[in-house]
Amino acid sequence: MKTLSDDDRYIVELYFSNSIIEIQEGLPKYILEEILEYYEEQEYYLACAGIKKALDWYETNTFTKTMIEIDKIKENNKLN
Repeated sequence: MKTLSDDDRYIVELYFSNSIIEIQEGLPKYILEEILEYYEEQEYYLACAGIKKALDWYETNTFTKTMIEIDKIKENNKLN
């Protein structure tokens, strides 16, 4: 596997950061997935890596928030 240069890592992080901002501002996940598909077709893999990282972050973050909320509900309803 090829090691990314500092410039390549910067590009990946730029797309990751911008994607996270877009998600937090309400961009639907499916739109970001369509953008990822577009960049895959264009073979712009650094952009793909950043967007995929953001989608993975979103899914992990959403799952974690859901689990915390379930725990709060259980605690509030004495279901533990």
